[in-house]
Amino acid sequence: MLACSSSTPERPSAPVEEIGFDVQANAIQDLLDLAEDSASPLAAAYRLDAIELMLEAGAIEDAVDTLEQISSVSNFSQELQLRYSLARANIALANEEPEAALRSLQNAVSTPINALDPNTQVTLRELRAESFFQNKQYIAATRERIQLTPLLDNEGKARNNNAIWEALSTAPKAVTGDPSINPDSYELRGWLELVRLVENNQYDIQGQISAMEQWRNTWTSHSAAATLPDALQMVYTVWQRRPREIALVLPVQEPLGKAISEGFLSAYYDALAKGRDVPQVRIYDTSYQAEPLIFYDRAVEDGAQLIIGPLLKDAVRRMQRSRRPMPVPTLALNYGDPDGGSPQDLYQFGLAPEDEIKQAADTAWAAGHRYAAVMTPSGGDYQRIQDSFVNYWTGLGGTIVSVDSFGDARDYSPVIKRVFSIDASEARAAQIRNLVPRENVQFVPRRRQDVDFIFLLANPNEGRQIKPTLAFHFADDVPVYAMPSIYDGGTNATANRDLNTVVFNDAPWVLEDSDPLKASVTATWAAATGPIQRLRAMGVDAYRLYLRMELMRDYPYTRLSGATGMLHYQADGSIHRQLRNAVIVNGIASPLPE
Repeated sequence: MLACSSSTPERPSAPVEEIGFDVQANAIQDLLDLAEDSASPLAAAYRLDAIELMLEAGAIEDAVDTLEQISSVSNFSQELQLRYSLARANIALANEEPEAALRSLQNAVSTPINALDPNTQVTLRELRAESFFQNKQYIAATRERIQLTPLLDNEGKARNNNAIWEALSTAPKAVTGDPSINPDSYELRGWLELVRLVENNQYDIQGQISAMEQWRNTWTSHSAAATLPDALQMVYTVWQRRPREIALVLPVQEPLGKAISEGFLSAYYDALAKGRDVPQVRIYDTSYQAEPLIFYDRAVEDGAQLIIGPLLKDAVRRMQRSRRPMPVPTLALNYGDPDGGSPQDLYQFGLAPEDEIKQAADTAWAAGHRYAAVMTPSGGDYQRIQDSFVNYWTGLGGTIVSVDSFGDARDYSPVIKRVFSIDASEARAAQIRNLVPRENVQFVPRRRQDVDFIFLLANPNEGRQIKPTLAFHFADDVPVYAMPSIYDGGTNATANRDLNTVVFNDAPWVLEDSDPLKASVTATWAAATGPIQRLRAMGVDAYRLYLRMELMRDYPYTRLSGATGMLHYQADGSIHRQLRNAVIVNGIASPLPE
């Protein structure tokens, strides 16, 4: 109930506060019965009482039905009008409709918010802030919560600071770093500066702690100076509890393990060269070993406080099935089964094709495409990728028009003809030629017109042949969305010109030179193709993650701008990537705006 300055009609008091959960339904029904027996505005007040209880109980559909029974509220008191607007906004948020919530709150009161009593201001501003947050208006949500700060007690301020930090941490860097933002208050300027310092030191936890201390000494009057958000306080705790001995359980003599270890060691020695406190690292080589968990157990016996590895998917699955907490925190470099469970302290990280598939689909969907053709190589692994895309795309609401596979061939015309039903068009022409004199038949093959993009899985050589073949068959205007395998990570514009206009996603490490570690890795290790570059990036991220895993688990909105993508934690213990999108222009991969 809101305590507003305007009066409401007198009505019998219902013992709502004292009603236990088991009899809440009876309380709601009593209020609805009272509403039926009353005239407005008293009836509306009873129904709003009932709606508030329904929302507490999660009975959203009942709340919607009851709200519809309240007619025009324009003649009601300010309190009833505000409660009505809040009810509509709460229902909209429960239905994941933040824009509708904001519309409900836009004119919730006729007087300035600051003129309302403090309790009402808190209720209204918290709901506005949550609506802005769910609508991805992170700066607006932050501004709203800054207005809340003076109205709260110390406990409320701590919660509010946590919510501000979540909003600013969730916001893309392009938003918090946007120069057009007008930091119109000391509080907002301080928050944005804190975000900048934390992000600039995200690969260096010691540097991050030092930057936060400097910030607190500078912004002494800021609301977060005395009490940092919980996620930032945990940075101190993580550093104090950091592991002193790490085991790297990898097949370092095999190509995959070798590339990952190169990336990991590059990040390790870079930190060491900068004078940072680094753990002792012991490598357990599982090359050509069918049972890597033997080496995992040995690392535990040798006193490792954190283990990175193993690499084999089957080993990760067996770790999942153990159902017991891991003996030490473990960052497995692969993913087990999606529903295989998540033992305590088991984290999973790898280059999962599911991340790439979903992002390609999301990008195509955002571009307005709805009818997909799917082309992949033939084979069991590729069939799983086909199925994953088809299931995800149809789950979005899209339509699969055709699905086909190609083998190891130089001529991709047959598969393209099947995808676009050109073979059917040619068959119809052949039938007509058998019925009428050939000199009377002029045939121009026609492709089906209901394909508005192609999802393609192919390596660079395959892509360089498939794309021109599409043009030959009158399909050069059909957009192609591909997985990272389409790009070799090189700068040979002449070779890649046949891939022009292909949109794909890839690791930032491959597409950009902005990572401060990339130059030294390139100078230290031999030149590498795209696949090896991606594995090296995975090794770099494995090092950067080892101190961040617990923080990301406890505060899932925490993001790490990794070499393989924007990294985030999921409830099943896995760490997934948001890759960068790019398009090939004049043979060069050009990253698209985030």
